[in-house]
Amino acid sequence: MTVKTIFFDLDDTLLSDEQAVQLAIDRTTAFLVSKYPRVQAQEFEAALKNRAVTLFDTYAIYDFTVQIGISPFEALWGEFTDETLRFPELSEVVRAYRQQVWTMALADVGISDNRLAKLISLMFIVIRTENSVPFEDTYTALDALYERYQLVLLTNGAPSLQKLKLDKAPKLGKYFKKIIISGDFGQGKPAPELFNFALYRAQADKSTSLMVGDQLFTDILGANAVGMKSVWINRKEASQSEVAQPDYTVKSLTEVVGLLEKEDI
Repeated sequence: MTVKTIFFDLDDTLLSDEQAVQLAIDRTTAFLVSKYPRVQAQEFEAALKNRAVTLFDTYAIYDFTVQIGISPFEALWGEFTDETLRFPELSEVVRAYRQQVWTMALADVGISDNRLAKLISLMFIVIRTENSVPFEDTYTALDALYERYQLVLLTNGAPSLQKLKLDKAPKLGKYFKKIIISGDFGQGKPAPELFNFALYRAQADKSTSLMVGDQLFTDILGANAVGMKSVWINRKEASQSEVAQPDYTVKSLTEVVGLLEKEDI
């Protein structure tokens, strides 16, 4: 097989969403502790993450967020200004969701203060919005691949939010001939319909295409479903799955470049 087109996932493949969220949590928590020194930062952080996850799936719109691929932590800061599908409804829901999450997390550490909950919610939004965190090898890897392959970004999420992330990492978008976002299509990875649409948009053949991503059950499972080869970026040395099996497993984007240089895949 001669690879001609490489499809890349965005979140936690090229940009570390986890690091960007953690940065916003750390700074917001530091502000809280400065106001309430008795609060243990780790205790509040654990309460916040727990409330964000457990509350999110109680909303009627949760199934839509799963379908498109929107996480609880994206709902803590995304504005979802898109006018299609159920994004207008989601935009309304997240306002109440955020207030509830922060209010309940504060209550978990013994603080009852709705104004403070609103303030630190806004702080989190500002900090997270301003920070997109590329992995240290993101640009060097893309530089090495850019002139040799057609690069396509295939990402789950709301178009407005994913485009904002790219705007905050302005050098990233230039590498991609096409940027395909699940919220524009109506289904997220691992839906084979989205992968087939991406192949069509890129004018690529599955036999000469490669999917690179960090999530077994979205990136790899979807590639499997349409017969596209895949590379799983397993930075955390997570366990393999019998359900979603990548053709190749690496620990970094640098290793993806090395794989393409050494292997006839």
